[in-house]
Amino acid sequence: MTADPESRTATIKVGYEQFMPPPVPPGMWFDRDTWLILPQGVRPASKGRVAASYALAIGLFIATLGAGYLVWAAVAWGRGQTPAQRLLGLRCWRRDSGRVAGRRHMALRQVTGLFLNGEMLMGPLIWLGSKELNSVGDIFAGTVILYDPNQLLHR
Repeated sequence: MTADPESRTATIKVGYEQFMPPPVPPGMWFDRDTWLILPQGVRPASKGRVAASYALAIGLFIATLGAGYLVWAAVAWGRGQTPAQRLLGLRCWRRDSGRVAGRRHMALRQVTGLFLNGEMLMGPLIWLGSKELNSVGDIFAGTVILYDPNQLLHR
């Protein structure tokens, strides 16, 4: 006995249409693309903003001769940002806790990203292939990059 292909397709389609997002607390919203529950006014960062952040980070590192950038980074990490992300209104968000990344996760993100990106050879390819714009460091630290233009996210 074979099932009618049309009825099977209709059943599958109906099943997908019945998707219900998770319960969202007041002041938050559910992003269907990333499956994140985020505060109102914050959204996932675009590829252009993340790419600009990478380019700006390299420029700032060169301009400050490295040492100034590292001191600035140690301060910015406490807010879940790199210096370049701070200038562009981006922030690292921990998916598991629903909070801004702290110094420990930012340090893990930066160190693993630096060593495992193959010194900028494979990093861009991994980043472009990631659905959520994750770099290697983001994967290890469990973070995603959000655009927070009004500085709504704070520790």
